[in-house]
Amino acid sequence: MQYRIKIKEFSFGDDYAHVHREVNVPNNLSIEQVVQILKSHSASKIFAEMPNFIKRYPRKHFWGGQYSNSSVGPVGENIIKNYIRRQDVSYEPFMKHEEDHQMKLQFN
Repeated sequence: MQYRIKIKEFSFGDDYAHVHREVNVPNNLSIEQVVQILKSHSASKIFAEMPNFIKRYPRKHFWGGQYSNSSVGPVGENIIKNYIRRQDVSYEPFMKHEEDHQMKLQFN
């Protein structure tokens, strides 16, 4: 199933304990639903790619329960993008942009 969530920017914080994202949220989903989808999907991928993480996270609770969100309009979007890019310690190796610089998530 495809949720039509678009991650426009993504970065790791300098402590690797948090991430920054700019996300387009479709009208049919709440912020809470999108956070849950992104955390669940990314944790599943992480545990699949790094099986030894299950030793450290035996209950598969990879992400914490906290999150923060804000709305941004077209005028402030470049400011947010630049902020996210400046926070990242590994921007280029991690993100593989599509031609339009948006990552379209496919959920099975």
